[in-house]
Amino acid sequence: MTTIDRVSVGTAAPTAHRETLRAELADLLHHDPAALPDTARLVADLGADSLAMMTVSVWLGSHGVRMQTDQGRRGTVGDVLSLAHAVADKPVQLTIRAAGTASSGPHQVPELAPPPSDPLAPVLASSVFRLDALQPADTEYLYALAVRPENCFRWRYRGVPPAPERFVEELWTQVVTQYLVRRVDDNQPAGHVVAYSADRTGSHAYVGAVFEPRYAGTGLAAEVIGLFVRYLFHTFPFRKLYLEVPGFNWPQLSSGEGRYFQVEGRLRDHVYYAGRYWDQYVCAIYADQTSEEPTSACNERKPS
Repeated sequence: MTTIDRVSVGTAAPTAHRETLRAELADLLHHDPAALPDTARLVADLGADSLAMMTVSVWLGSHGVRMQTDQGRRGTVGDVLSLAHAVADKPVQLTIRAAGTASSGPHQVPELAPPPSDPLAPVLASSVFRLDALQPADTEYLYALAVRPENCFRWRYRGVPPAPERFVEELWTQVVTQYLVRRVDDNQPAGHVVAYSADRTGSHAYVGAVFEPRYAGTGLAAEVIGLFVRYLFHTFPFRKLYLEVPGFNWPQLSSGEGRYFQVEGRLRDHVYYAGRYWDQYVCAIYADQTSEEPTSACNERKPS
C-alpha cells in the first residue's frame, strides 16, 4: 500500500483558510474540529471507513484535487488540508513511499478523465478507473480474483473455490450486466462489478463487486461502485438497487447508512463464517438519491 511521506506545497495555507477547511472536513467526518489536529491519521486515529474515505476524496475533488492512485488515501488531516488549499493555485507534489520499496519521488495530481462527447452516453470512466466490457481473455483473471483467500469468503462461493469450469459456466447466470474494472494509469485490472437478479416488475436489481485487496479501506473501490451505480440508473429503468452486506463487511460502509443508502432489512444470524453466524444487511440505493455519490461496499456477495 502506498502512503504519504511528505506533501510539498509552494506556500503555506493562511491560518484562517486552513481552519475553515478543517471545519469542513470535521463536518464531513462527524467530528469536532478540535479532534482533527494535523497529525491525526484518517483511518488509524479517526476510524474512517471506506465510505468516509470516499467522502473525503469527493470533498478534495470539490477543491480541485484529483487523485490517480491510492496516494494520500491513508494520510493525515494535515496532508488533506494542504492538498485542499494548494492544488487550486498550483500543482502539488506528493513524495510517496511504497511498501516494499526504498524509492520515492514527486507525483503530479492528475486531472479528471474528459467527459464523453455525446451527452447521452453513459460515463464509464473516472480519473482513476474505467469499466471495460468483459472479454473471453478476462475469465482467467476474474477466477483468480474470486478465489483469492482475501476475497473468496466474501464473494459468491463463501470460501469454497469452485472448479474453473463451473466458474465459467456461472459467470453470466442471472446477470444483467457486468464490467471488468481497470486502472486508467497503467491499464491493469483492479476488480469486477456486476448487476444481477433483476426484477423487471419491481424495477430493482442487486449490485455486487470484488476488488484487489490492496484497495480495501481506501475509498477507491467505493468510488468506482458509485460510477457503476450511476451507469445502471442511467441505462436501466430501475427504481432502486439492492446490496446484500454480511455483518463482517458492515464496518467497511456503516458510515453511509442514511446518506448513500437505506437499510431496508436485517436478517438475523443469516450468514455463517469464521465459527459464528452473522447478520446480513439488505441495503437499498434509490434512483432519486444519486445526486450524492451513491456507493456500496467492496466484495459483496453475488448469489449462485
